[in-house]
Amino acid sequence: MSAMTAKVVDLITIDQQSPLPINIQIKEQIKFLIANEVLSAGDDLPSTNLLADNLQINRNTIQWVYSQLKEEGLLLIQKGRGTRIADVAKIEDFKRNHPYYPFVQEMMTRSSESSYNPENLLLAGFAYLQLYGKSVKIHPTYLFIECKVQSCYFYLDEVIKHTSAEILTIDIDAPEDQLSASVRRADVIVTTTERSDRVRNLLGTAGKTIITVGDPNDVSLLLRLIQP
Repeated sequence: MSAMTAKVVDLITIDQQSPLPINIQIKEQIKFLIANEVLSAGDDLPSTNLLADNLQINRNTIQWVYSQLKEEGLLLIQKGRGTRIADVAKIEDFKRNHPYYPFVQEMMTRSSESSYNPENLLLAGFAYLQLYGKSVKIHPTYLFIECKVQSCYFYLDEVIKHTSAEILTIDIDAPEDQLSASVRRADVIVTTTERSDRVRNLLGTAGKTIITVGDPNDVSLLLRLIQP
């Protein structure tokens, strides 16, 4: 076991009493370690068996976490080579799109130095959102890439009908600067099964929700996202 693998095993914990599902707890901890440069491009992660045994949970939970992080472009999973953090470009892209992680770490550090209870701080933040956050309605931006089949048009119409979202459409062979700009603006990217692998490899897609029209699971997710 490498020193980094051992460190990850020691760092990641779960709270069985938390309302947050265990798989989400683990996934977000790994993302936090990446964003704050505890984990770097190419670093090895523990095997699913090792991490599951250490946390005393089902191995399938870790498999789900790793699979989701791979889909988000943060992990590479290769047979015979294990699981490791993705390449530098993907990680830098993730950090650019999620600049708040270091801020959270600084806030928690300052809270501890001031002898504030971190849980009370988070509860106060939640109270603030409850009091003042409701008036700020966030409309996601949907980007439809190379969606020229009838099923895509159906979901495009549904998004328009049921949301106030901003809708972008673009061809996958559009000029690179236009494509990159559209990807950066998007919260949700919708494409077809034939284009999904190519879309996932585009710079800027790390951490984005990517929905493949043609995959029943993805379509269910899309329908949940657009519920009024």
